[in-house]
Amino acid sequence: MDGKKRWTTMVVGSHTVPDWYPILQKAVENHELSPEAFQDAKETAARASIKDLEGAGVSVLGDGELLRRSNNVCGPPNAMINFFSAKIKGFSAEIRPKTGVTPGAPGAQLPAPVVTSKLSESDLGLVGELKLVRECSPTAPVKIAITGPHMFVKVAWNDGAYPNDQELAFDMAKVLNAEILKLDAAGCDVIQLDEPILWFLTGDQEWGIEAINRCFAGVKRAKKALHLCQGNYQPDPSAHKGLRIFPSKFNDALPIIKGVNVDIIVLAFSSFDEKDISVLSEFPSDKILAVGVIDVQKHEIETPEEVVRTLTRIGEYLPKERIMAVPDCGLNHLPRNVAFKKLQVMVKGANTFFA
Repeated sequence: MDGKKRWTTMVVGSHTVPDWYPILQKAVENHELSPEAFQDAKETAARASIKDLEGAGVSVLGDGELLRRSNNVCGPPNAMINFFSAKIKGFSAEIRPKTGVTPGAPGAQLPAPVVTSKLSESDLGLVGELKLVRECSPTAPVKIAITGPHMFVKVAWNDGAYPNDQELAFDMAKVLNAEILKLDAAGCDVIQLDEPILWFLTGDQEWGIEAINRCFAGVKRAKKALHLCQGNYQPDPSAHKGLRIFPSKFNDALPIIKGVNVDIIVLAFSSFDEKDISVLSEFPSDKILAVGVIDVQKHEIETPEEVVRTLTRIGEYLPKERIMAVPDCGLNHLPRNVAFKKLQVMVKGANTFFA
């Protein structure tokens, strides 16, 4: 895929968040540590995560999204939503709790930002993440993941700035498109949008698909990826284990998969409870399926043979050249040693399958 060697493995996005993140955040709040010192610590963690991926043999590298976090409370909403909302003009500084986002866990409380005026183009800082990975691993292909416009709309509060979700999503798509084009121009190899909610809100899918396509409009170089997530929520970071909170059915995802203008679809499979995956016979022939082969919501380490079995199951419907191996979701909740071992197993199993 990169013109030299086919990419067979990559990660979804996040890597292990160290337990000292919230401690340093509190120290900053208490004026015991400068924000710059905390940022330096985050960069150290990001560099370590890049080397973990490299050491495990993963084909496409990222920085673990560790520059985006201050803690790991609730997991991805901290880094997927609030990091970006703090940079986008049109969001206030307020973070207001929100429940009812998913029927899979209606009581799950997410830290949601508030839209108070029209959104406008803002620098989200992702080219800096790309440069960091390039510094650490100059020749490896690099992936950067960003929250999708539908996810933003459904988690954020709209305090009357927009008449409906669709218009807010389309303006969010403009903001994301500007950042995506910067990444593309800077040489990013894979640019991914994360969308965990569009699966089950089928009434939103027509405009949600359009918003995703607007995000990727004008991309010339990078492979475009869409991660249809099942959730990785956890209000207690010390648990070191995420919770799946979004309902997801392959049949619900099929209209999205067919409608989006992307190259790669990222889906969980190792923890998926559907026995019948024959719907994959309708998977578009112009897309690659990045198959989740590692369950990120358990500490038990899979075997390479289990990875091979999952990939072989997908291989009944798709040729090997249109398959990649990934974890089911981000690794942010897992202890670092567990995450690293799982990545090693993923690569070993994938190497066997693709040999």
